[in-house]
Parts: sequence; structure tokens; C-alpha cells
Amino acid sequence: MVFNNKRILMRLQEASSIAHFLSAAAKFLLVVLIICIIYSGSIQGEIADHVVRLHIVANSDSAQDQALKLKVRDAILEHMHQKYPDGATREEAAQYLKNSLPEIKQIANEVLKENGSRETANVRYGVFSFPTKAYEGVTLPAGMYEAVRVELGEAQGQNWWCVMFPPLCVADAHSLRMDEDAMSELKDGLSEDAYSLITDVTDKSNVAIKVKFRIIEWVESSRIKLAEMISHLF
Repeated sequence: MVFNNKRILMRLQEASSIAHFLSAAAKFLLVVLIICIIYSGSIQGEIADHVVRLHIVANSDSAQDQALKLKVRDAILEHMHQKYPDGATREEAAQYLKNSLPEIKQIANEVLKENGSRETANVRYGVFSFPTKAYEGVTLPAGMYEAVRVELGEAQGQNWWCVMFPPLCVADAHSLRMDEDAMSELKDGLSEDAYSLITDVTDKSNVAIKVKFRIIEWVESSRIKLAEMISHLF
């Protein structure tokens, strides 16, 4: 067999060029991924620092339990709307909610009892994972948020994800909205980038905002899934 040294050398050079290209591409993608993770963590963290969420878990997915979940939601939001200290900051509202957990639990239990349910509610305050949720005028990306979590009975049913600060109002049976004061408070507290992100993502013409939002949504959702996988392993 006759070896063509020039051809072999050429093939080696081609292979080396491809390897260098793949290595450079991998490094570039890694840098892009790191930038996305840093950006996502920064913006989502900023948004989370200015809101407190409400998470209600129904006893089951039966029509009765799902209807009870919404009645509990309405009662809690109405109570907090009346009792919130005027002009409270996010930190003051968070502390007020922590101190109000027994009262919130009592409200939930009263709704359950009034509607003939034998279940009871468990209420706690902490940091919980939330999926992306859209409200009227505001869309909050997936991520970890401080929240009041209300578990009804066995807590095996579908969730209701809401916002307690700035306070949301019930617009109708299925939708929620922030009033002008709440929107103004969010705008004053957030950077222009963060505020545009959660208010303009539904604007189909604003491609840049939609791309940024999807990056945060993907990174934070992946982070939550990874954390859940690790927790299940240990």
C-alpha cells in the first residue's frame, strides 16, 4: 500500500481545523450560556425582590374543591385589601403577612367550613418555585419568589398562583389585575429593563423584550427542574 503523505497531512490539517472550530464554538456557546444565566438571575431576582406571591393548592381536582380554592382566594385577597397597612413597603408587607398567617389560616378554614368541607388549611410563608404567570397587564417570569402558601386539605389539586404585594384585585371569576397605584409602585421600584420585561412581553412587535423574557423563563424553569431532580435523589 502506498501512502500519500501530502494527502494524509492535508486530512490531519482539516481535522485539526474542524476541532479548533468546534472548540471555539463550544467556548462561545458556553460564554453565551453564562451570560444568559447571569442576566436571568439578576433580572428575576430584582423582580422577586419587589413582589410577594400567593400560592393556593386545592385539596383535589374535583369541581367542588377547585371552586373552594377560588372562594378561599377571594376571601384572602379581599381581607388583605382591607387590612394592608397604607403605603407599606415590600419589606413591611412581607413582615405583615408573616405575622398574619394565623389570621389567613382562620379565613381559609372559615370558607371551607361555610361551604360544607371537612378539610382544613395549612398556611406558611417561605420561598417557593413559581411558573411563568400572566395577569392583566403584568407577566411574571418563572423563578423563586417569597410567598404565602395555602394548602387546602390533602393539597393534591391544581394550584392558584397570585400576587399579594403589590396587591392584586379580582377583575372577574378568572382574571386578576393590578390597580394604578400598584403598577406605579412596581414601576418606581424596578429598573426600566425589568419593568418593560414584565409589562411589554405581550406586545408582539417588541421582539427584543420577548427574547429576553424567554431567556429568563428557560433559565429559571431549568434551574427549578434541576433543583427538583436533585431533591428527589437525596
